[in-house]
Amino acid sequence: MNGKENIEKREKKFKITALPKIAKKIILVVCICIVFFLGIKFGPVFTSQTKTTKLGLEDVGELVTQTGYLTVVQDNKENRSFFQLFDIPFTESRQIFSYDVEVDASVDFSQITYTADNKKGEITIKLPHAKIYKATLNPDSLKVYLDSESLFSRIDLSEHNDALKTMQEQAVKDAEANGILDSADENAKTLIEGLIKSNNEYKEYNVNYEYIGG
Repeated sequence: MNGKENIEKREKKFKITALPKIAKKIILVVCICIVFFLGIKFGPVFTSQTKTTKLGLEDVGELVTQTGYLTVVQDNKENRSFFQLFDIPFTESRQIFSYDVEVDASVDFSQITYTADNKKGEITIKLPHAKIYKATLNPDSLKVYLDSESLFSRIDLSEHNDALKTMQEQAVKDAEANGILDSADENAKTLIEGLIKSNNEYKEYNVNYEYIGG
C-alpha cells in the first residue's frame, strides 16, 4: 500500500508541476482575489463621513459684533408763557444731566449661507449687514450739571422718561455717524473667517463675501 500511495503522490506532484506557468499565475491571481473579496465581505468595515452645515454659523443667532460707548447730555426745560407769545420770567424749571449709553450692533448669523468651490479653492459667504441691536442707558453713570425747579412749572416723570428715550435715540444716531455698523460688519467677517479656517477642509480656501440685499 505504501508503494501505491507514493506512486499516487508522485503522479499528483507531476500533474501540478506539469501545469504551464501561465496557468499557475492565473490560479495565484484567482486565489488572491478570493482572499481579498472574503476580507472585504467579512472583515471589519470602517466608514467615516463628515458633514458641515453652514460651518455652525446658524447656531450663533444674533451676535453683537461691535459696541459703542457714548455720553449723551440732555437739557430739559419747562416754563410758563404768556399766551405763547413770550416766556414769563422766573417760571423756568431746567435740568441738565448726562448718561453713558451703550450701543450694540449685531449681525444675524442665522441668515448666513455659504457655497464652496473645491476646484478654485474658494468659499463664498452670503450674509446680512449689521444693524443696531439695542441701546442701553447706564443708570449708574448719571451726572447732574443743573437742576433748578420753579414753583410755577415742573418737569414731570413723563417728560423725564421721554428725555431718556431721546438720549438713547441720539446715542444710536451718533454711533451710526461714527461708523459702528461698518465696524460691526468687519468684525463679523473676522469671526466668520476664523470659524472657516478652524475647519481643516477649508483652511486654505480664499473667502469672499456677498451681502444680502446689496
